[in-house]
Amino acid sequence: MSVVEIELSRDEARWLAVIASGLDRRPSRRRVTGEDILATIRRLGSVQLDTISVISRSHETVLWSRLGPYDLSLWQDLYAGEQRITEYWAHAAAIIAREDLRLFRTHMERRGAHEWYAHPGNRATIERVLARIRAEGPLGSRHFETPEGAPPTSAWEWYGAKPEREVLSSLWTAGRLVLSRRDRGFGRSWDVPERAIPELWDGEAIPDEERDRTFIVRALHALGVTTARWASDYFRTGGSAYVSQASTARILDRLVHDGSAVRVIVAGIDLPVWMDAALLYRLDQLRHGVGRPRLTTFLSPFDNLSWNRDRTERLWNFVYRLECYTPEPKRIYGYYTLPILHRGRLVGRLDPSYDRRSRILTVKALHLEPGVRLTSALIGSIAVALRDLMAFLGGEPDRCQVLHGSPDTLLPLLRRSITG
Repeated sequence: MSVVEIELSRDEARWLAVIASGLDRRPSRRRVTGEDILATIRRLGSVQLDTISVISRSHETVLWSRLGPYDLSLWQDLYAGEQRITEYWAHAAAIIAREDLRLFRTHMERRGAHEWYAHPGNRATIERVLARIRAEGPLGSRHFETPEGAPPTSAWEWYGAKPEREVLSSLWTAGRLVLSRRDRGFGRSWDVPERAIPELWDGEAIPDEERDRTFIVRALHALGVTTARWASDYFRTGGSAYVSQASTARILDRLVHDGSAVRVIVAGIDLPVWMDAALLYRLDQLRHGVGRPRLTTFLSPFDNLSWNRDRTERLWNFVYRLECYTPEPKRIYGYYTLPILHRGRLVGRLDPSYDRRSRILTVKALHLEPGVRLTSALIGSIAVALRDLMAFLGGEPDRCQVLHGSPDTLLPLLRRSITG
């Protein structure tokens, strides 16, 4: 059976990727609900977590980019009650829909079989932690005292001085605890699965073949246009992918024969590429000049659209490096730069910082990419996105200041547009 390949221009591939990620336009102008957040998490498959919060935390920014300003308390509502979301190693540590936790059960079983859990030095602490949680309900490391006489630890020591902190994380990885909630300070609480998510260990684990296919189907839906490498990388622990590149390519080819995927050729990409067949009607619309992305927004450094740097470079010619761990004199763009997405293109980046006390948003620098034309439409769209970000953070539009712009002609135009 011959496989027909569709040729995509670079712009078409970008537009389809942006559409698949929910970044082509904002939903209707109404108040964002918890259902909107949950639907977005399900659409993306996972939303990566990170502790840096120079504006808002990464997962909060990812949802703002797609939905617009919303009430952050909705996150606590989704964790509480029926616990509609939880967390696991889905793309590093990430938020997932509750029902997706079973996809990771085989990985939990493998991790739980590690000799660490049977070591006499760990077993007593494990049993003590589990006994307290069963008796008292969800607990976090803050509920356990630092051992008397424990030596001081540095900020870079992963688990600090509390043995319970390592045990909580390890039991979560093994599925013997589940992430129950996050408090407003981002602190975690764990509970036993039989009380919080009892279906996790009901029956048999999802068969390997079905699980791997589910991972790749989800990745294909979220990416829209993908290589085997990008789809394989979409669901991974902090290191390894759940489905290898070779297996991913085989699954994608089977999806082509099932009619769920289409082989495509993308100008400038010398690798096999697949497209979600559900986007064929959108491609037809795009080719008739309808439905092109129109949103201008800023992306978290850990946004699903651009977290795979190889994909960002190959599709958008956008080289991105997070520089918060780079010594300041060696930084090129800034501590925590956000890519600027404008109508399907990555046109620049900005280095923002939000002071919650004064409610001032400071953009230390805003850089446009080489070759991006400085137009009034682009400047106006970036200004609108800055005002939208301020509304999300709780500030006023006139309390946004931009200190540096590149090219030099950008700054006065942008300042006028923000205040105007």
